[in-house]
Amino acid sequence: MAIGPDDLREEDLLREAQAVIRPLPAREPRAGFAAMVALNARDRRGSSFAGWLRWSFGGLAVAGAAAVAVALALPAPRHEEIALAQRLDLYEDLSVVQNQQAVEDMDVVLELHTLEAEARP
Repeated sequence: MAIGPDDLREEDLLREAQAVIRPLPAREPRAGFAAMVALNARDRRGSSFAGWLRWSFGGLAVAGAAAVAVALALPAPRHEEIALAQRLDLYEDLSVVQNQQAVEDMDVVLELHTLEAEARP
């Protein structure tokens, strides 16, 4: 790999920094330092349930805000259209009831010829 002018400049800067800053003494790090760092990081992380709960409530809040935005963006239904729809439903229900009564009347007419007169003194 070829060394470019940027690499040479970086090496010069490192040599200048080493001349100004004295090196640290060579010694062994404290025993258990890495393990303590890992334990502290785990403790600061929190429980996975708390993270799940935070995301769940956040999602519910976003969904609620979106629902409110949609409800506000949609035009309100006009009362005349609602009244007309209700009337049409009533007429439809009335025609169903009338048809049921007509079918029952036809059933009675069909059974009339099978009836026998009974005389009771």
